[in-house]
Amino acid sequence: MGSNTGFDPDHRKLWDDPAPLDRTPEGATYRLTRRAALSVVLLLSIGLWAAIWTAIASLASAALS
Repeated sequence: MGSNTGFDPDHRKLWDDPAPLDRTPEGATYRLTRRAALSVVLLLSIGLWAAIWTAIASLASAALS
């Protein structure tokens, strides 16, 4: 009987860790997990918006003084 919960134990979810790293010298480069990569993208996006709004506020302040 099927389940309507959407839980599939064999399906890899977005937040799962990747397969174990290869320990050979060729595979020694650091790989980000999807969760870490999305976190980095989110933080960079927030930082970019903060820089844009800081520039806008600075220009507005200079124009009004």
